[in-house]
Amino acid sequence: MHARSVKVWCKRSICLLLIAVLLPITTAYADEMKNVAATSDTTAADSTVLSSAQSDQVQIQETITNGFTHPGVNVTAEQLQTMRSMVQQKKEPWYSYYQAMLVSKSASKTVTSSNQDSSDPSKPASVAFNSQGFNSRYIADGLKAYTQAILYYTTGEAVYRANAMHIIRIWSQMDPNQYVYFTDAHIHTGIPSNRMIAAAEILRYTSSPTEELVWTDNDTEQFTNNLIVPVTETFMHTNNRFMNQHTYPLIGAMSGYIFTNNRERYNEAVEWFTVNKTAVNQGFNGSIQQLFRLVDHNSATGEAINPPVVQHVEMGRDQAHGGGDLTNATIIARMMLSQSTKVDPVNGTVSTASNAVGPYEFLNDRILAAADFFWKYMLGYDSDWIPVVYSSEPDGKAKGIYYRFSDSYRGRMNTANFWGLYYYYTYVKGVDLKEKAHYYAEAFQKRIPPNFYHKGALNINWDNPDGGGDFWLSLPQEAVQEGSTNLPNSQTDAAIVELEDRYIVLDARSATEHEGATSFVRVQAVREGSRLAFQNLSYADRSGSRLIGLRFRSDKPATISLSKEKNSTPYHTLHLPNTEGQWRYITYDMGIDHVSYGQLDNDYNLLYLTVVGDDAAVDLDHLNVRAGEQLSPPIFRSDSGSDTKVIPAFTGAPVTLDLAADDSLASDTVQYTADQLPIGAVLDHQTGKLVWTPDTAGTYSFLVTASDGVTVSTQPIRIAVEYSREEAIGVAAATYDPHTLYTTSSVRVFTDVYDATVRSLNSDSDVQFFDRLIRLKQQADQLELLTPTLADGSMDYSAAVTTSTFGTSISMLIDDNNNTYPVYTLARYPNLYHILDFGPDYNISATRFGLQSRMNFVDRMAGSVIYGSNDRSSWTRLTPNESKFTDEMDMLDVSADQQNQRYRYIKIEMIHPQPDVLSGNTNNLLELGEFRIYGIRHEVSHVQLQQ
Repeated sequence: MHARSVKVWCKRSICLLLIAVLLPITTAYADEMKNVAATSDTTAADSTVLSSAQSDQVQIQETITNGFTHPGVNVTAEQLQTMRSMVQQKKEPWYSYYQAMLVSKSASKTVTSSNQDSSDPSKPASVAFNSQGFNSRYIADGLKAYTQAILYYTTGEAVYRANAMHIIRIWSQMDPNQYVYFTDAHIHTGIPSNRMIAAAEILRYTSSPTEELVWTDNDTEQFTNNLIVPVTETFMHTNNRFMNQHTYPLIGAMSGYIFTNNRERYNEAVEWFTVNKTAVNQGFNGSIQQLFRLVDHNSATGEAINPPVVQHVEMGRDQAHGGGDLTNATIIARMMLSQSTKVDPVNGTVSTASNAVGPYEFLNDRILAAADFFWKYMLGYDSDWIPVVYSSEPDGKAKGIYYRFSDSYRGRMNTANFWGLYYYYTYVKGVDLKEKAHYYAEAFQKRIPPNFYHKGALNINWDNPDGGGDFWLSLPQEAVQEGSTNLPNSQTDAAIVELEDRYIVLDARSATEHEGATSFVRVQAVREGSRLAFQNLSYADRSGSRLIGLRFRSDKPATISLSKEKNSTPYHTLHLPNTEGQWRYITYDMGIDHVSYGQLDNDYNLLYLTVVGDDAAVDLDHLNVRAGEQLSPPIFRSDSGSDTKVIPAFTGAPVTLDLAADDSLASDTVQYTADQLPIGAVLDHQTGKLVWTPDTAGTYSFLVTASDGVTVSTQPIRIAVEYSREEAIGVAAATYDPHTLYTTSSVRVFTDVYDATVRSLNSDSDVQFFDRLIRLKQQADQLELLTPTLADGSMDYSAAVTTSTFGTSISMLIDDNNNTYPVYTLARYPNLYHILDFGPDYNISATRFGLQSRMNFVDRMAGSVIYGSNDRSSWTRLTPNESKFTDEMDMLDVSADQQNQRYRYIKIEMIHPQPDVLSGNTNNLLELGEFRIYGIRHEVSHVQLQQ
């Protein structure tokens, strides 16, 4: 082992020592590299044989230089020794995480550098670090080097050290004069730098099986001067970035400061992490103090909050970034703990005073408090948000305010990787987190496994480009006492999401049950509804089927309402039959109009269920997210979806219903059953034909089930029986309102059928008249409102327009959630406008319009006006005023002389783009979250026929 002091990277100057070349690679290794150059480096290690004798030959030497402990980036010598010992003994929880890591392509023995020259593998393919495309090589190689270094120390196999040394020596040949900042370089270089430097720390302070693989002073100088220094100075040395854009570069920079023993820069980085008092914009300062803020007033109203509460500010942006904030905080805290760094409890500066505290204890355990706040919302519990400033002027004046939680990515766990926090408080501090941070503790117990399926694809947490998947390397030895108790259950099937692993109880009527090898959630369904929620749901790829299968059983009929928010309108209702103790699937379509823009991933990670029944025991096992491929649900030929089919009838007349269903799998046989059939009604179990002659007026409700033995489809039926034919006509035509305007075509068809039914009142047989009632009910249900409206009285134009530049995203504009939005690329500069076309047969008049920006991006709506046209060539301005720079819905009145004018085309155009609240840049982006039309739709060439 060669343990030497590294030349200190002094103060703020850059000492670039240009050494000619790296130590030559041995002939044997060079030949090996040539042999594997043509081989894909994607072969994962299926298994790695652990030989205690072999791995124990790898010695690790802890060294302290200029007060820095080495190795000390991500993991210390003691932690590495503990990890290796536990893995060799197959002790949990280390061993399972180790095995999960081996699935990574970066664990393959045949990995090569993504930046090696194809003709000479000892040289870089490029020495210029200047683009996002090139950075992808750095990201890949950072993970490979780190993984290979860990595997070398754990197994003692020389091939892993050779691979890691090769990758690092490739990157040590970069040209420091060819580093150029590119878009988001500060975000995407921090984690790969941390991994690459952590790998170098392990290699530098461990013994080598051969002389050519020994870490040398030359390696230190090349690695420092050609990679660490320029990558830090060009991309990462900054303290004025937005929220976690501050901590990502800080992770990489701090890693380099530890490696180079740069005390001044390290101390600066610590303060930037804790307080960052010199940040120009304290509103989006990414420090512990500002990001995990103690909120003492409402920034929108000025109202004092007493007592103040800890609030994770970036949760007003979205929860993917919110989870990243906490992951970043734990990575930096882990490095500080490796260096035994403590800070002043108020100022956050490095301190050795008696009152100094560690990174987790800083500001009264602020990181833990933010983690608990985060998980309360993410798990689905009711959570309070206080409007808080997210961007401010240097004098503290607010530029932008987060008014509410962002629901984007709510419930998604795969962007949250801060589980080392649990082990620190449990074993180092001896704290019961169920008492101190209940929601964080619950999330820890319900976390996803290290390898999991998302959108149908296997995700390996070790490979997470945002880091954090290596937390298990630094677990304290005391964690052996928990063994496998806290390990998350594996997800072994891409199609199956086990609900018992993903739910929270919102009342006291749900619990996990076990029967043999099957675990499931039992819900005691009551009439007022039993509530629960499921988080981190994973659906099939967006290009695939949206059909979802729920495996259930129930001892009585029940309904399940599915919704995205706890108290929001359900987007689907499932009617469950009594399955007589048998497990069955019932399917539903996600029914999302805007999946092409990624909202499926954003919006449906969290699922609220309300289960209603008459004291029914409803068991929920799992979701099959590939139901479109794997299940063949029977489809009723006259399907009305989840809606109840209402049948008009009258006493003494036979009711005959064809409730047959088709199954796409020819070999399946469909059987029919019914719950709560009226007395005397008969359902043919083979054909689905129902026959009944009612003798008493009333409303009769029942549920018909079609089953192929695996999957059921259900149809709720309500038969409204009247005493006379005249009364039955009233039931059939009940949805028609003579005071409401309908489209001419739909009201004409309805009127014709209605008149024919009335004329046949006394002439048709009972069978014939019943058929007429069914047709009349169908036409009444198909009446089309001339001006459909939303709850606020504005026009529901989503189905009324024939075409629009919003495409399939138009429904997002009327969903009362400005966090769903048609993406700005639909209206690219210089064409900052959207057009709605109501078709050749219709036009509209309006009195005002409402516009709201995409949540938190106010500049993407401000400065817009509305135009009307009948030829899409000449446009008339309808709104004298422009939309204001506001987060709220902004109402634009139509000028008085235009309020009765009718137009086929409506155009929303941004005529004065505004600067954003973060950087003050004018980005020329139009991105609406909500849009309202207060007006009337008119028919162009028809006279409205009403009765």
